[in-house]
Amino acid sequence: MLQSLPVTLAAIVFIMYASTFAPRSAGEMERSIALVESVSYYQICAGGKPVVWFKSLGDGCTPEGMTLKADTAATTKRYATGCWVNRYPLFPSCPGLLLTANADSTAWENVAAANKDIRRTLAKAAKRIDGTINQLKRKIEETDYYMKVHNVNDDGYNIMAVLAEDIKRQKAEAEKLAATLKTAAESGQAEIRIVTRHTLICRSDTADRPVRKPCVTLTKTMTSPVTLLQTADKRTTAGALPVYLHRWLTPPKTEGRSVIIASIPGCGQYGFTPDAASPETFDGTTGCGSSHDLPPLLAPDGSAVFTKGGFFTGISIAGRITSTADFGFGLNKLQP
Repeated sequence: MLQSLPVTLAAIVFIMYASTFAPRSAGEMERSIALVESVSYYQICAGGKPVVWFKSLGDGCTPEGMTLKADTAATTKRYATGCWVNRYPLFPSCPGLLLTANADSTAWENVAAANKDIRRTLAKAAKRIDGTINQLKRKIEETDYYMKVHNVNDDGYNIMAVLAEDIKRQKAEAEKLAATLKTAAESGQAEIRIVTRHTLICRSDTADRPVRKPCVTLTKTMTSPVTLLQTADKRTTAGALPVYLHRWLTPPKTEGRSVIIASIPGCGQYGFTPDAASPETFDGTTGCGSSHDLPPLLAPDGSAVFTKGGFFTGISIAGRITSTADFGFGLNKLQP
């Protein structure tokens, strides 16, 4: 019995490993994916404290849509398909792990460029605000003149009075914003950051309504096109079927192979609403350079890609299929 024990253990391990290669049906493919919502915004920080929020970096890495408070005007909301994954390829090991696309990967490169000469970046932003202030001053002069030559009995006087107050408010906010930018630039401790929060949107076990579960970002390399998330409670949702990320014995990505892509169709398109979202599968064909022929509408970033026989082969990012080997053993390439 003692002599046969190593053989028995090896056989058990072999059976466990072989079971992770089991092909999946279309329904099982759909259970391997989920909908992920990402809300991101930029911050200008001085001494580690955020002082300005904004929506995007424009030409020349200049902040656009700046505000002195964190509100929806400075945020960008996106949706992507997420893929439930097991940490290890030998046995079930998914404490709420999701692979999805990193929509901010290019933005982080722009942030790095802006931070290289942060004083110049903030000076350009302040100069642009100064131009806006000068325009508002001219508008104030025009409205003040109107108010002097007209009185409350004239048609449109009340409307002009409200407009005049609004322009003065805009000018006061712009002056405060410009002063904040100039102070931050002179502090010598300013930097631009991106803040992104991910939320899993799934269906309730007891009611047919969306349930939101916050996620933690495990990937620290922000320029990576793929990011690893984990639900805050470290649990998968009911019915989820995580995939295994094999590094060996994987299907070849030769041109002309038939594939099946499991996705939340349309989630990457403008105007998408998550309330009625549901997973679907679509047939496609691989092209050269690990590409596939399905459009972004049907295969948004983060979609799970399977062979025609039901074997998981990677996820779709910008129309290309990533390799399961890219993430390392135990997903170590996506974690610190």
